[in-house]
Amino acid sequence: MPVPLTRRRLLHLLAIAGTAATYPLIAKADELSPVDSSPNGDDINSLSLIVGSPQNSDLGRWSSRIASAFAQGFQFNDPLPLRYTTGYDGVTAANLFDTRIAPDGNTALITSGNTIIAAMAGDKRVHFDYERWIPIITTLSPSIAIARQPFHNSIPDLLKNRTMKVAVSNILGKELPTLLGISLLQINAVPVTGLTTHDMAVKALRNREVDVIQLSTAQGFADLPILLKEGFHVFFSLDNSTQYGPNFISLYNQLHHSREGNTLLEAWNALTLAARMDIAVILPMLTPSALVTKWRLCTSKVLQTPDIIQIAQQSNLTFQENPACNDTINQMSPSIITTMALRRWLTMKMSKWEK
Repeated sequence: MPVPLTRRRLLHLLAIAGTAATYPLIAKADELSPVDSSPNGDDINSLSLIVGSPQNSDLGRWSSRIASAFAQGFQFNDPLPLRYTTGYDGVTAANLFDTRIAPDGNTALITSGNTIIAAMAGDKRVHFDYERWIPIITTLSPSIAIARQPFHNSIPDLLKNRTMKVAVSNILGKELPTLLGISLLQINAVPVTGLTTHDMAVKALRNREVDVIQLSTAQGFADLPILLKEGFHVFFSLDNSTQYGPNFISLYNQLHHSREGNTLLEAWNALTLAARMDIAVILPMLTPSALVTKWRLCTSKVLQTPDIIQIAQQSNLTFQENPACNDTINQMSPSIITTMALRRWLTMKMSKWEK
């Protein structure tokens, strides 16, 4: 069976052949502090990290520990320099990473799946191509949707064309797979925006302001037993695990309309993986192979440092290195047909949600 030639795979082949080209865009000079982009890729002491979030975010706090872990791996005396950026979804950092950073392997990007969700969904701020990136580290964490009632009790709502209000930080945020998933189950989902923290979402659920929330953080899973005791239910899991309740695919397959080859289901799979990725360490596509090798050899040491082991345990994260991290990013790179289907669905839904 032939392997589909996705855009990411095509670009990778072009890069190997030496025919890929980059197209620089203009970025605002005040969005990022100056970065040393010396073309001397052998100067290992010039390494630095761009962080796709402010310093006071979860990603910002993790990044300082990742910088220390890389310093240990490279046997530096000091942590790798960090350049924090504005915006919690990493779009600003990703734009600057693609447009201002030379692909010499001296500068890596630390971002999350929120950045990739914005790109897949067609966010107008996006001027980067994540399918060209070379992943060094990725993480995956469990994620579930919690609702007032289990799926089989929602069938009457489906038949009566009722809506389920879903707590989201923003429409193109990490809760997008829950919104799309509920719609794929033929239930009308309506986003309730602005619920940017776990505490805000849980409060809205308890106050009946929303019907569904998405749990993705360690704090959320720590609160899960309390929520279940209060009478809430796991609506579905966003991965193939049944540890916390039914997984989405099993519910989808119960419906008569379910079918393989559904482009929106393919989009859901890619979005879900991105929503579960809290950390990714990335190099530019055209990074010299010698530098890629240095980073990857260092990564094995990084993942064994006490700081990274503690992050994994405390935040319920599974760290991945090559080749697993490359496979993870590949799965977040759907075909153009799938991406366009997702954007058409969003355009249609937004016109209704905004009324």
